[in-house]
Amino acid sequence: MKRALAYAATAASLAIAAPASAAIIAPVGVTASSTFWTYDVDNLINGSGVAGGFHDGNYNNAWMTETTGEPAHLIFDLGAAYDLSSALIWQFNVDFGLDRGVRDFAISLSTDGMSFADATAGTLMQGTSQPLPAQLVELAGTARYVRLDLLNNYGDQWTWTGLSEVRFDGTVAAVPEPASWAMMIGGFGLVGGAMRRRHVQLSFA
Repeated sequence: MKRALAYAATAASLAIAAPASAAIIAPVGVTASSTFWTYDVDNLINGSGVAGGFHDGNYNNAWMTETTGEPAHLIFDLGAAYDLSSALIWQFNVDFGLDRGVRDFAISLSTDGMSFADATAGTLMQGTSQPLPAQLVELAGTARYVRLDLLNNYGDQWTWTGLSEVRFDGTVAAVPEPASWAMMIGGFGLVGGAMRRRHVQLSFA
């Protein structure tokens, strides 16, 4: 499994829209399957500890699971649907617990928060306890909700597992312009009228 993670641009939409430029997306919310009581899951999305693209490794600015004996997961709410191109993940980088950093992970995407489709999987590099940049994970898909499954940690045991910050890169998902909506509605009306006329003809044959 590749340890080097890199950007890859992607965009997919059936609708007509004006072009948009890619931007870094800070999620508006995040839920965790469990959280250790001295940590705050909002630390994953509030930018605490991040400066100049590096995370400081302070445990007050990180997040960690409760001891559950099983893999954990996170669900990020981006606040709107985006055509995603990558995830930016800052590893758990606290000096007393580098082995608690996530090793293998899987990402799935959803537009409704209920039905998720597999998007990618990979391995994060372990923290160093020095200011740490984000690791870039290639994504391809449209989603408002992103699920990150934490499959194991560098300690090879399920005591605690953590991360420091997570953001995404992408563009707002395309939506039909008003003129496109009018054309589609008009088209549906024509089709409906044709079907109705056909039905009447068949009824009186």
